[in-house]
Amino acid sequence: MLRLETSVWFAGVFALVILMSFETQAQTGEEIMQEVNAVMGHFPSAVAEVDLTTGKDNRKRKRVLRLVSKQGDGRRQLIATFREPAAVRGVGFSTELDVASNQRQSWVYLPSLGGVRELKGSQQHESFFGSDFSYSDLMGRDAGQDTHKLISQDEEFFAITSTPKSKKDAYSKLDYKIGKSDNTIREITFYDLKGEPLKRLTNIDFENVDGVPVLLKSEMKNLKSGSVTLLDRTSIQVAVELFDYDFGPEALE
Repeated sequence: MLRLETSVWFAGVFALVILMSFETQAQTGEEIMQEVNAVMGHFPSAVAEVDLTTGKDNRKRKRVLRLVSKQGDGRRQLIATFREPAAVRGVGFSTELDVASNQRQSWVYLPSLGGVRELKGSQQHESFFGSDFSYSDLMGRDAGQDTHKLISQDEEFFAITSTPKSKKDAYSKLDYKIGKSDNTIREITFYDLKGEPLKRLTNIDFENVDGVPVLLKSEMKNLKSGSVTLLDRTSIQVAVELFDYDFGPEALE
């Protein structure tokens, strides 16, 4: 009887040690999102030709634009210039995010007005030229903009809820689905300031470049109106040499 009790005791201790070891190795939401940040932002720059299709049911509108992005030294920069159709040719948008301060500056260029206009405050969270992406959505978020909590996981995905640090943010929270196999964002549900689901981003397709997944196709669905925008990078180059003067109001003009 003593031997049995001793064996049970040792088995219990062994199981506890295994459990404690597992918990020690378990990742936090913050750690997971930092790894996601590293993968999704592996290449410091990219130039892409993009088809942007927006609408609902049979009422869809297609636009073609050039999307250029750069990151490093605590900054994220992006410029988008419309190519087609003729009605929007030359229209442009540029934005810059200082990650540490979470401060963003954005500008739009409208040839019809012959000048650049800065987007102030909440204007940066408005629709990107009638699409279901906002101006701020287009560049994506840095992990440092939010706090992250691991909610659950299965064999394929992590489920993480992120809460914006800034009280001026357009969203109250974001629910992420992260692929375990490659640390990529597969889905984001955005919640409005009332805490209600607003829209959902699904990253549909990635291309493997030098062993790193690069996002090619995304879909943003407005969960209230039913409108959908497909962002399809028909061609993409990474690690392109870019400079600060390639972005901002001067570049737009």
